[in-house]
Amino acid sequence: MVILLLARALPRIEDESSAFSSRKDKMSNIAKHIPFDKLDESMNLTLHKILRRVKVSIMKADNLVTNKLKSFRSDSKKDGNGLPM
Repeated sequence: MVILLLARALPRIEDESSAFSSRKDKMSNIAKHIPFDKLDESMNLTLHKILRRVKVSIMKADNLVTNKLKSFRSDSKKDGNGLPM
């Protein structure tokens, strides 16, 4: 009885493994058609643009902070009437 069950199960196991290999073949065929060079170039370009925009934003924030610090310094040089000492 056990041998009969094993004999019935073996063909199903082989069919599943062949289905897995056919999926693997399909994925490898799809991967062959993807232009990785163009994707890499476009991702680098996009990253470059994003980093430049972040850099500009940081520089604008730095200028804002610098101007605020200058205004605090000039406020501390005035006396209580708002006139320079």
